Amino acid sequence: MPQIIVTAAVNDVEEWLKFKAEMVPAMSAVASDGASYVAMNGSNQVASTWDVPDMEAFRTVQSSFPAELAAAAERAGMISSTMVVYIKK
Repeated sequence: MPQIIVTAAVNDVEEWLKFKAEMVPAMSAVASDGASYVAMNGSNQVASTWDVPDMEAFRTVQSSFPAELAAAAERAGMISSTMVVYIKK
């Protein structure tokens, strides 16, 4: 199964970590969460890994969050520009 790494900058790392509890169930139809990561240097950089059985379905969800999930992401301080790295296994 392909695995991806999603990196982003956030306004508040602790709020993002709380948001992950909302994100995982919302993404469960297209991905399972492997882990969350926070930069060791104290910056606002975060990352998460996901196992993704269907990359096209994941891209669709990633590009158009439902309104309630987008609002939660905004409350969590996610900065919209992210980088997704595909790990081909």
